[in-house]
Amino acid sequence: MATIEKAACLRWSNCDELSDYLLESLCRLPHCQLLYAIKTDGTQYCGNITRNGIDNTWQTRDLSARPYFSGNLPFRGMILSDAYLSQRSMQPCITTVQAVNHEGKLLGFIAADFHLKDLPITNTSTLQRMHLQKSQHHPTNGQGMKLHSESKTAIDENIDYLIYALSTLMQEHGVFHCKLHFTAERCNLWSYQDPTHYHLHSADELMSNELLDSYPAVDSYNARNTVTAEQIPLILSQFKALRQADDTIFLTSGSLNLVNGMVSLTFSCDGTHYMDVEEFLNHDLGYWLDNKEVGPEADIIQNNTPN
Repeated sequence: MATIEKAACLRWSNCDELSDYLLESLCRLPHCQLLYAIKTDGTQYCGNITRNGIDNTWQTRDLSARPYFSGNLPFRGMILSDAYLSQRSMQPCITTVQAVNHEGKLLGFIAADFHLKDLPITNTSTLQRMHLQKSQHHPTNGQGMKLHSESKTAIDENIDYLIYALSTLMQEHGVFHCKLHFTAERCNLWSYQDPTHYHLHSADELMSNELLDSYPAVDSYNARNTVTAEQIPLILSQFKALRQADDTIFLTSGSLNLVNGMVSLTFSCDGTHYMDVEEFLNHDLGYWLDNKEVGPEADIIQNNTPN
């Protein structure tokens, strides 16, 4: 990062040159998912730099509320953030933030995001650490939770962690079907290891350190799955949005089957719906709430690729 900073400060005044340089520099950061530049006011300076190229749609985004930006940023050198749940990928990650200086003036920062599971120093114990940190990833003061207080469940209180846990099970541990019962605080899971039986887990079991022991890791994502691994956390995040969006019409249970590519949704006062994944991802909250006014949680379902 220090090497990148020395060259980046000379290109800082030209955003296109800086973006091209960061794209070339990505190979110097093994396991890095995302590289980008930030102005001192917290706005994104250049686009998102990934191994697929440059996405300029993220320029000028306000990143000042990001977990790594809310602490003390360096005037010189680099800091490493605490682990947090990425809204973009719904994976636990860390961010390195390198100050960019030129002749004693702070120009901005270079940030690099890393998924914890991709780093060679981590393994499935990451899930155990996330279990200890889950209180950082859900509302502790009721903000963002619109269900009546008597309707909140253990799943509601820990939904971000559970999205990560279920995504991990379906992406890496052979689980091909899950049904999340919000009101009953239970989850049914089917795995390729024992496809004729389902396992019923309580919310506490889903958050336990022993969860992955029940579902051994698989060598590769199953070819029978018609849902991509990348779509899984997006679908589960939409379950969260439908659960939180309204006091009257809210999700009571949702299921996802990776093989037939179907989701089922049961609402508090509107019965059960079945549809394929592609159709589900294309619907916004207005479709489900009959264009009723919804809160800021709509961003989760309407914008599937937040930074």
